[in-house]
Amino acid sequence: MKHSLWLETVAFKKYPNLDREEHVDVCIIGGGIAGITTAYQLRNKGLKVVLIDADQITHGTTGRTTAKISAQHGAIYDDIIQHYGQERAQMYADATRMAQTFIKQRIQDLNIDCNYEELPAYLYTQKESNIETLQKEYEGANLLGFDCELLDTLQLPFGVTKALKFNNQAQFHPLKYLQTLAHEFVMAGGVIYENTKATDINQNEYGTYTVSTEYNFSVHAKKVIITSHFPMYDHRAFIFAKMKPERSYVLAINNASPLPHGMYINLEDPTISLRTYNDGDLDVLLVGGQNHRTGTSPDTLNHYAYLKQFSKDYFNSDDVLYEWSTQDYVTVDYIPYIGKLKESNDDIYVATGFNKWGMTNGTLAGLLLSMQILGEENETTAFYSPARFNPTIHTNNLMTYTAEVAAEYIKGKLQKGEKDFILEPNQAAVIKQDGDKYGVYKDDEGNVFMVDITCPHLGCELSFNTAERTWDCPCHGSRYSYKGEIFEGPSHLELSCCKNKIEPNIF
Repeated sequence: MKHSLWLETVAFKKYPNLDREEHVDVCIIGGGIAGITTAYQLRNKGLKVVLIDADQITHGTTGRTTAKISAQHGAIYDDIIQHYGQERAQMYADATRMAQTFIKQRIQDLNIDCNYEELPAYLYTQKESNIETLQKEYEGANLLGFDCELLDTLQLPFGVTKALKFNNQAQFHPLKYLQTLAHEFVMAGGVIYENTKATDINQNEYGTYTVSTEYNFSVHAKKVIITSHFPMYDHRAFIFAKMKPERSYVLAINNASPLPHGMYINLEDPTISLRTYNDGDLDVLLVGGQNHRTGTSPDTLNHYAYLKQFSKDYFNSDDVLYEWSTQDYVTVDYIPYIGKLKESNDDIYVATGFNKWGMTNGTLAGLLLSMQILGEENETTAFYSPARFNPTIHTNNLMTYTAEVAAEYIKGKLQKGEKDFILEPNQAAVIKQDGDKYGVYKDDEGNVFMVDITCPHLGCELSFNTAERTWDCPCHGSRYSYKGEIFEGPSHLELSCCKNKIEPNIF
């Protein structure tokens, strides 16, 4: 199992699992940065709030980030201006700056020691063909009031043709920050339940909601907020069809050559992300990137190997202290979905699709959701609504996303199972039996596990992730252990050793 630097360098307070019926104003499902920020804000406004998480809080995607507090989100500002206009682009820029300010202010007010450091963020390219894109992004960012510069070179150990510098950005240790925020929430009267998986949401005759859990205890709430990375409840909103799942990888490198002051990411695809982390005891270079659609890489170990070789070639070290991967969801217009699950439903809210910029977008989600719960909706909250629709970008990108899903579905169905093979320890194979496909995995003790690899969500065929030893869905990003346990949604059902039941949680 791969280990995240952030998860390995914090002492976690453990919270109990749900052991009683709870009656509250708001139930929050998901204890990452979005859920904890929302809970903190709402409790400070006097609402009775319960937060539940299927695992430990902060142990999901939030614990596997690169932790950049940046308004530089790739080449996005010119794109938003072109598709939504300058006024909406200004909303996005101002909202992101609001999230940055919130984090900085909480760190100062609560005296949080989380290795917060302000420094510039750079978006660079090594291709002549991308210079025009960076030029337009600079013009857009400058128009929206960012302190930015267009540069012809950087002091990096490899060639750069053009770079865009955003001044006054930041990086930190996210879990040190969030542990304090969670503690403040509890001290103010909030309640956290860990290892409490929400299984369903039902509205009763009085208009309130019952959040059912696997422990046969429920949380009864006037409003429900789902911040569980991928919403565990869809109710025909079809959010899964409007996002693309991507995996990416991070190495923490010891004894690396110095990185020039700043955070870096390239414009090319797949990406390379660079930043440092120094807490006095640990001084490492974080090398990340190698993103790809979930479930489509022939061998995910190759992505770690690429980053390791990159570090050795350019920073003179391949001494890996920590390595981990993460999963992100990219929306069709690269803007997060934050707000009411459906326009016709006033009391179930979601936050998802942070497009790899979870520290700012997750914090923003907490701020916007708390505003909406408190009746403070405005044009910005409307802009981030999951129900928004832009005819040009949504139609084009939805067609692309749908075509990609269809291609993966067909490819999986046409894949032939292996007939004659010898399974070595920590290897997997796909076999065909009675017309159905099964995944077979042998662990390092020689135990063999077989599961039906037709995804219970919508029937796509799973592929084996060699690095994480999981079965991953290339269509909508569900992931399962080799024993069939569900790691992350949208699927709710585990894999079976016999034929899986296909049951999407849409209705």
